Amino acid sequence: MRWKLMRIKIALVMVAVLLMAPTASAHGANTFAFIMRNNSVQPDEASVQQNDTLIFYNVVDRNRTLTFSTEGKNGTIDWECETGPSNSTTTDDECRVWLDPEYYNPATLEIQIFNNGTLWHIVNVTVLLDNHTENGPPAGGFTLPGGGQEPSESIDGIEYQNILLMGAILSFAAAACIWVMRNNLRENSNNIAKEDEGE
Repeated sequence: MRWKLMRIKIALVMVAVLLMAPTASAHGANTFAFIMRNNSVQPDEASVQQNDTLIFYNVVDRNRTLTFSTEGKNGTIDWECETGPSNSTTTDDECRVWLDPEYYNPATLEIQIFNNGTLWHIVNVTVLLDNHTENGPPAGGFTLPGGGQEPSESIDGIEYQNILLMGAILSFAAAACIWVMRNNLRENSNNIAKEDEGE
C-alpha cells in the first residue's frame, strides 16, 4: 500500500513539473502551392513565413521560367527555375523554393513568370518573420486561397490568454503539492498512532 501511494505522489509531482515547464510554439515547415494555368496563377499572392516551401505547378503543355531577386541575410539572392510542360510521371513540371530562415529576410518577393521569354505573370509573396512565438495568425491576418481575408487577433487577447494559461498551470501545481503534503502528514500521523498502539 505504501509503495502504491508513493508511486501516485511521484506521478503527480512529475505532472506538476511538466505543466509548469514553459511552452513554446514553433512554426513548422509548411508548403504553399501555386498552380500555373493557361491564363492565370492561383493564388496570385500569398503571405507565408520563413521556413516555408513554395511550389509552383505548371499544368499546361509549355515551359515556363520563374525568377526573383531579393536582399537576403548574406547578400542578394537571385533565384531562377524552369518548369517543363505538364507531366504527371516526373517533377519536371514544378519549381520549388525553400525560404530558409538562415538566408531569407522578411520581405515581399516579386516572382516573375516568363512564358516563351516574355513576362507573363507576377506573383507577390510576403515572407513574414518566423520568431517562434506566434499563437495565432500573422499580425495582419492572412489571405486564404480564393481571396478571403482572415482577421488577426489582437495582441492583448493573446497575452491575456497566456496569463490565464500560466495561472491555471500554477494553480494546478499548487493544488498537487498541497495534496501530496497533506497525504504525507496524514501518513506520518497514522504511523505515529500505530507506534503508540504498539507500545
